[in-house]
Amino acid sequence: MLKQGMIERLREAAPIIQELVDDLAWIQNEFNPEKATEEERTYVKHLLGLGGNCFDESDWRLKRMYAAVGKTGRLVRNAAGRFEMEGTDIEFTCGSSCEVYAPYFSDEEEWMTWLPTSIEHSGNYYFTARPDMKLEGALVRIKGR
Repeated sequence: MLKQGMIERLREAAPIIQELVDDLAWIQNEFNPEKATEEERTYVKHLLGLGGNCFDESDWRLKRMYAAVGKTGRLVRNAAGRFEMEGTDIEFTCGSSCEVYAPYFSDEEEWMTWLPTSIEHSGNYYFTARPDMKLEGALVRIKGR
């Protein structure tokens, strides 16, 4: 069981995280240290130390988590050697995001879940979240389509 109110708090935090992403992008692209006070320059150094990537990643993951499920299906290899969702024109290439139906823990099959992942290629295609899992026949879903 999840902690009471946790999902709602994360949903409420999502727009604030987006604002932080925008603020850090502004610092990267438009901040002028010549026009800033010493204290503002100090703040900027601290803020840049936070790393915009952590906020970008949080923003992206929360949006993905709350997005509506678009399509669900099994992966098959197409004539081009890539994977696609069976019966659709949805093709997965390097960096394609999806959720794969997989065991919650990689070494058990007691609890199944939709595991956020992407598909990459290095000699062969694989799920970034479960590199040893076969793609052929895997049940996947995409969101936001």
